Amino acid sequence: MSGGAAEAVDGVVPGQVVRAGSVAEVQEAVRAAAAGGLALVASGLGAHLDVGAPPARLDVLLRLDRLARVVDHQAGDMTVTVEAGCPLAALDATLAAAGQWLPLDPPRPEATTVGGLVAANLSGPLRASQGTARDLLLGVHVVGADGALVASGGRVVKNVAGYDLPKLHVGALGTVGVIVEATFKLRPRPACERAMVLACRTVAAAADAARAVLDAPLVPLWLELAGPGGLAEGPGDGAAVVVGLGGIEDEVAAGEAAVRALAGARGLGAVAVPDGAALRACLAAFAVEPAAAVLRAAVLPADVGAAIERLGAAAREAGTSVRCLAHAANGVVRAAVADAAGVVPLVGAARPWCAARGGSLVVERAPPEVKHGLDVWGDVGPGAALMRGVKAAFDPAGTFAPGRFVGGL
Repeated sequence: MSGGAAEAVDGVVPGQVVRAGSVAEVQEAVRAAAAGGLALVASGLGAHLDVGAPPARLDVLLRLDRLARVVDHQAGDMTVTVEAGCPLAALDATLAAAGQWLPLDPPRPEATTVGGLVAANLSGPLRASQGTARDLLLGVHVVGADGALVASGGRVVKNVAGYDLPKLHVGALGTVGVIVEATFKLRPRPACERAMVLACRTVAAAADAARAVLDAPLVPLWLELAGPGGLAEGPGDGAAVVVGLGGIEDEVAAGEAAVRALAGARGLGAVAVPDGAALRACLAAFAVEPAAAVLRAAVLPADVGAAIERLGAAAREAGTSVRCLAHAANGVVRAAVADAAGVVPLVGAARPWCAARGGSLVVERAPPEVKHGLDVWGDVGPGAALMRGVKAAFDPAGTFAPGRFVGGL
């Protein structure tokens, strides 16, 4: 069928849209695109097509939302194999019946497919204790540039040593193949999940409290640090630390007591949130809230507070404002920028600061007009040559999502 504005990828409208109903139809679409020298972008439900750079060309948008089956759930082995178009919310409902979950919590799970989860390397607060897709992915089935179906990895938790090809597709935005199926290892679902919110006077005080939580004899399920205005809901509007606790009732209660003691020692108030999962979902949604742009900085966990302060100062210098929310245990800081005009100067000021500390800054999400003329990825250093080599080996004709990934790949 014909393309339209509703199917656009970062403002680029495809010449045609193909909605595949089987792996064989995916293979047929890829072969046809390759034979015609056409550029193809794969999509599930389209919720995260604004991640990355706009495609340099877009002739075919290949929709995979009809490939939505849970292929195989081995509850005893704690693994699941699922087609790429399956929404995470639907997968979660299936796993919940067995008391298990795939503990990855990107924004909008009802509109996020398994393929999008892997291709965009999406994650949320749970990465503090559960890791990311790279840590849970066991195997993938991918349609390559010649239309062949390639299986890598497996359906067991421990595979033989060698090249870990499934990881190649994590975060690659579909530039080296079309993911049609993925296998993950699962974890037991916590019996209960609650949260504690610690309101702090300054970002520095919040960063200190977050470090204290990490040093304390408790293991938070997740740990978020909010700069001023970073909490969409909850008490106060200043800096805060949010501690997620999960497990059986006794260990969650013990964790709450430990957090209260830690807060009391610092003169901080601690507010209990009975529905920790709902608060976590709210914080995960920060990355897609309306904003002129969402930036993502990656720094050392010890630099999270300083990064939030630097982003705030750079925003003021650029004549705009930001709301910041960070995964305190991992050093990932997201900043929602209020005004489009301030995005370029803010990136120009904050990116060198992050790089000087061994970190990075990318424009995670922004409207096409903001991305125009802006390098959303920044300099990746000597790794760029290796990435170009991988792209050339797996997609020599440049069929898959040209221009969306680092360095215009």
